Amino acid sequence: MDMKLSDEQVQLRDTARKFMQEECTAEFVREIEKSELGYSPAMWREMAEMGWLGIALPEDCGGLELGNVDQVLLAKELGRSICPSPFLSTTVIGAEAIARAGSEEQRQQFVPKMIDGELILAFAFQEHHRDFDPAVIKMRAAQDGSDYVLDGVKMFVEFAGAADLLLVVARTSGEAPSKEGLTMFLVDAKSDGISCKHTPTMARDHHYEVTFDGVKVPADRVLGRVNDAWSDLESVIEKTAIIFSAYTLGVCEWMHEQATQFAKDRVQFGRPIGQMQVIQSYLAQLIIEIYGADTLTFFTAFNLDKGRYVRGYAAKTKAFAAETVKCTTDVGSQIFGGMGYMEEQDTTLYLRRGKQYQLVLGGVDYWEKIVAEELLDKTSPVLT
Repeated sequence: MDMKLSDEQVQLRDTARKFMQEECTAEFVREIEKSELGYSPAMWREMAEMGWLGIALPEDCGGLELGNVDQVLLAKELGRSICPSPFLSTTVIGAEAIARAGSEEQRQQFVPKMIDGELILAFAFQEHHRDFDPAVIKMRAAQDGSDYVLDGVKMFVEFAGAADLLLVVARTSGEAPSKEGLTMFLVDAKSDGISCKHTPTMARDHHYEVTFDGVKVPADRVLGRVNDAWSDLESVIEKTAIIFSAYTLGVCEWMHEQATQFAKDRVQFGRPIGQMQVIQSYLAQLIIEIYGADTLTFFTAFNLDKGRYVRGYAAKTKAFAAETVKCTTDVGSQIFGGMGYMEEQDTTLYLRRGKQYQLVLGGVDYWEKIVAEELLDKTSPVLT
């Protein structure tokens, strides 16, 4: 198995790193935290011009149709600079779901606009429940003639305040807890009956509680199969888990590099603190974790590009990356001492996000359940 990067992939990585280092500085991230939209439309347009928003999307929708490894490389560089953008919700989830499950009319209407940076999509999935599990979704979509009427509340909808389109998962039949009976809808974000309330988060990014009160959705905005959304969406979530794992590992790499340099430079008791055994142990343990999670992430993306079954891979990758970002941001901050927790320190930007990123797309317990299912309930092992 040859996982060596091609010249084109190396160029993609290096270009993304240079762009992020120049354009997405810590000062820029702090400014975006205070902004109304939660991202920079100008930077988003530049990312679109470089082809990043369509990197793994089909050519017939205007994408580059490169592999998941390429998208992992890009996501990792975005993570190193904790780039505040709707890349995950719009590009990785939204455009991917429409490209896979949408009608030809939907694919051509929405995906090219997302690739060009002209349309922002927010993913409305989670509700008032700690689990990411689709089985707990209770929001109703009642049929009204040929249309549907949505009623309910969605939580942690990132970029809902700036979105043009909402990808909503609602229950059209049956009752929770069940993965059956769910349907996806493409809802205009400015539809009558939709209200958004900003939800403060540790990362200070732009999440919202979105209320749907009798929101009418025409039948041609149903995405995929009625009552069978999870069959269409599960593979998209698995891929997203891989891509987001790469993003979090970019966070880990940056934090470890900063902590290592600080350990070399900071002198206490007449010697650099990096000469102290406990600091050496911390840095060694962290880099082992980071390399392990990084290898698993690329290995999973590689197998996905080969068309292999990756449900178990994706679950292990997401759980491993979540634990790694937790440890790296925690211990990395501790190496800096008290200053590692001061608001003006760049490390604090990463620490706050590291805490939150453990729970994005579901916490470790959710993904560990999937690993266990693959081990115990399937005829094939997790890693084959």
